[in-house]
Amino acid sequence: MNPLIGVSSGSAPHLDAAALAGLVLSLGGTAVDVREGKGHAWEAGGLDGLRAAGAEVCFVGVATVLGDAAHPPGGIGGRRRLEKGLPVKVFAAAGCTAPERLGLTLAQVEALVARVGDSSLVLVETHHGYAPVPELEELCRRAGTSVLLDTMGLARIDGDPVAAAARLAPWISYAQVKGFDWDAPGTSRHRPLACARPELTRRVLDAAGALRAVTVESKAPSLAEDTALLREWYVPGPPPSPALSEEAPS
Repeated sequence: MNPLIGVSSGSAPHLDAAALAGLVLSLGGTAVDVREGKGHAWEAGGLDGLRAAGAEVCFVGVATVLGDAAHPPGGIGGRRRLEKGLPVKVFAAAGCTAPERLGLTLAQVEALVARVGDSSLVLVETHHGYAPVPELEELCRRAGTSVLLDTMGLARIDGDPVAAAARLAPWISYAQVKGFDWDAPGTSRHRPLACARPELTRRVLDAAGALRAVTVESKAPSLAEDTALLREWYVPGPPPSPALSEEAPS
């Protein structure tokens, strides 16, 4: 089954819930991922506002950093918009699975699980400045967490993003794509996907395996074009054939 296609609230932080959902639907998508606590306008209407306007919410991103003592387990969750069955996206500090931090990391995951219901719903983002690929793999094995593939983030933390995506594929369930200079991801500004080696973006996504949703998070003025390209890559299959009756028509 092909993934849902949509955009991130980071692509249009000025749009309220109804307008953000309307944008996604107007682009032919169905899904949104949202970042909580960043002052994005969707928060006024909340998750219910997004859903009432016709969008499916993929996950909620929060600022929790696994393995960071500045985020004690007792303070995780709080008033944040977390709910049972809805994935939550977090970060993981470099060294989060080291012996001296592992206990904290696992306790933080458990605190999130208490809110969302299952460790597989805790999505750890591939992001510059945080855990490298081997450590993300170890974290998923130890804690049962999943991975949010951020294409730019992955390119910034690993010199072979296709191989890295394949390595993390057993735990990748969602992806955020950005257009950027693959040869200099650490200094690149956002670009339209079609102008940023789209074949490499596609190879990374393919290496990641089956995905539930792919969203665009970009400041480039190309959301319509980027979404159209994703819809081209993930053309919905034909509807299932109607079941044949046991008896042939007379």
